[in-house]
Amino acid sequence: LAGTADATNTEDQDADIEDVLFQALYQPGAVFFQKVQSFMGRISKIDPWHRSRGTVADETEVMIIAAKITRDLDKLFNSRPRLMDYAAKGQLTPRHLSSHLSHTITRAFRTYASNFYASKVHLHRVAYKTLPLAPETVLALAKIKELTRMMVDTPSESGVEGGEPLPVNMLWPLLMLGSEETDMHERVWIREQICRMQEVATNAEMTAQVLDEVQRTQDSTKTRVDIRS
Repeated sequence: LAGTADATNTEDQDADIEDVLFQALYQPGAVFFQKVQSFMGRISKIDPWHRSRGTVADETEVMIIAAKITRDLDKLFNSRPRLMDYAAKGQLTPRHLSSHLSHTITRAFRTYASNFYASKVHLHRVAYKTLPLAPETVLALAKIKELTRMMVDTPSESGVEGGEPLPVNMLWPLLMLGSEETDMHERVWIREQICRMQEVATNAEMTAQVLDEVQRTQDSTKTRVDIRS
């Protein structure tokens, strides 16, 4: 009985240590993500739903605000947690942490990075709607696609490849990615990933339908459309 109690205490202690480790490593990423989310509100304030647009004065003011947002986004990215780069590249492995911790933190940090890049795309679609994609926006789209593919291709904790739906916070990056995607095969793949998220996101199917309509309208008008419309 004493041996059983000791074993139980050791297991409890190990679980506590793992929880402390998780919080210590995860918290900086969560703070980064919260700051990324704050940019969504700032960007939305310059869309046609929240202010007048279309005149020279309007667009000049929007450009000035957008340039400030870009600088602040870059400043945030430069202060990102150092662990994020290793996790995003898949270099955080069970060699460093338990399989559960490395898997969970890698998915979280890839999600947070994807949302950062989605802000870049969002800003372009709102502030520079009629202009071709800037190089940094093209890079942001490529990064979202790369991170998403790595998450999809990484086996789940049970070892099943592609068996785990993407985290719910990947909906926005996928919507931004799909709204600028022109390749039909890639569009199908993006839609599949969104629909696979139905078990973790109740609005996944609706998001896929919105994306369908955005793509259909943009294809017919040859111009970007406001997603909210």
